Amino acid sequence: MSKTENRNPDTITDLLRGARSFREREYGKAESLMPGLAAGQKPRAMVIACADSRVDPALIFDARPGDLLVLRVVGNLVPPPNAADPDSAVMSAVEVGLQLLEIPHLVICGHSHCAGVRTALDATLNNPVPPAATLRKWTRMAEPACREVIAEHGRLPAEELSAHVEQRSILKSLENLRAHPWLREREASGRVTLHGWWFELATGDLWKADLDTGMFTVC
Repeated sequence: MSKTENRNPDTITDLLRGARSFREREYGKAESLMPGLAAGQKPRAMVIACADSRVDPALIFDARPGDLLVLRVVGNLVPPPNAADPDSAVMSAVEVGLQLLEIPHLVICGHSHCAGVRTALDATLNNPVPPAATLRKWTRMAEPACREVIAEHGRLPAEELSAHVEQRSILKSLENLRAHPWLREREASGRVTLHGWWFELATGDLWKADLDTGMFTVC
């Protein structure tokens, strides 16, 4: 048994039990959903969300298997196309969703108390940051949003600044998506609609961005 398994011996057992329960629930009846999905998928929306364990889009949006194509990355960040070290995994997933599956809606969904965004904010404020080199490199994408927010709200406590950056970085990621000509053309022709949402962990409120003004309001 590995050291990881020793720390919590019930974890893997619980996951395997959950897999059996899922199979019985979703495959065990004549009207079960999953066997039909084996032939193909047609998601109604694509969601780029954070890797945070507390913000599962399928749970938040009460979605069923096959409803959402979900990409989860730290900070729900999308790199610009001219990034020095672009992350091909993000845009390859976007291409699958919009070009191959023709999904009509793409949502970037951020959330409160985001550790990835807070890493970028602390670095911008010259506060201590985690010693994780790859995390630090990835979250640099959020620093332009940090600088803008600090310039506008610099006297606020860091917790409040972080919430502003979480929302601003959603808008920045949407800008980075639109920097791809093929995606911008799809949006202009009405084949895809972009959305920016922010989930408040403490209350369950979902905030929606007005993409013309950049303002977020509770749905």
